[in-house]
Amino acid sequence: MWPIIPIIRFKILTEYAIGKDTKRSLDSKVLHQDPNLNYAASIGVVLTRLPKSDKLTPVEIMKLAAGEVAGEKSLKTLAELIDILNQDTDITKRFGQKGLGQRNLGRAVQLLLESSETNEGQCMFALDIFNALERTVLDYVQEPADRAKYKEDLKIARGLYRERIMTEMFNAYMDEPLAIKKDVMNYVNMIIGVDAEHLGPDMMWKYKDPQTGELRALKIDERYIKNVEERLGLKTEEQRASFRNSIRKIYGQKLSVDANYDFMDNLELVKAITDVRLKSDIAGAGSLIGALANRTNEENQKLYDRMIYTMNEKLGYCRTCAQKTIEYFCSQEDDK
Repeated sequence: MWPIIPIIRFKILTEYAIGKDTKRSLDSKVLHQDPNLNYAASIGVVLTRLPKSDKLTPVEIMKLAAGEVAGEKSLKTLAELIDILNQDTDITKRFGQKGLGQRNLGRAVQLLLESSETNEGQCMFALDIFNALERTVLDYVQEPADRAKYKEDLKIARGLYRERIMTEMFNAYMDEPLAIKKDVMNYVNMIIGVDAEHLGPDMMWKYKDPQTGELRALKIDERYIKNVEERLGLKTEEQRASFRNSIRKIYGQKLSVDANYDFMDNLELVKAITDVRLKSDIAGAGSLIGALANRTNEENQKLYDRMIYTMNEKLGYCRTCAQKTIEYFCSQEDDK
């Protein structure tokens, strides 16, 4: 049974379950591994190991347990929850002691390898791991209440996977593997520089890049900042000021120990920026979906071909998982 562990470690355990050896189809052809497979499998299993709480959502518990940002929620709230659960005389009810384990994950990976979809496409497509995990729950979890909880946890995991695919699609559209990460850091640097004393009328702010030590210039776009904060549901000046202060505080705390910290663990912020960029650059996700789904005209087909090429050459996809990922994106399945 797994204890609750930081994200980096359960990704390592998932990698162990998947195995580093070359996987082959039933007719001995080499199988490709979707670059999102580890992420999908990891969050699916870990969420089943988290308890229900009135004060924290499963995603907040997962992020806090991994040392990541969970909005305004603090580690103190998580610590209190852990202390209460760990006082239970039944060890299976203590924090992180109940849920799908390494053996269950291994069985789900085996089901994925044996599936007709994997063998026909010669690829271990990430979305299919959720069906394998659901099958594992049905086969090996006897208690109806536990089974219902785990199925709900997997539904949440699919939603997180959906959000990851949104950023992947934006990166593919921009032909840049780190496109959304750069936009997230641009927002963070903008809200830090917007109140700078030496900010000129041209709204250009110069700052020292903590990763490279180089001096950089950034044009602060207040409209962009506002659009992002509206996507986050921040309607009043007080709400926006409070959020900006929390981001600045996190920036100061995190960068003092990790110069490469990039705010990509702040899922709400990443999603808001992805939505804004999709809207401003390509008139919204709906328009991109429409273009990718309807390739009867030449321009749409060129866009589709270009994104497939980027996913294949720069993002680690094979043609099968690239096509299936775009198809999933267009279906709007699991879209919140």
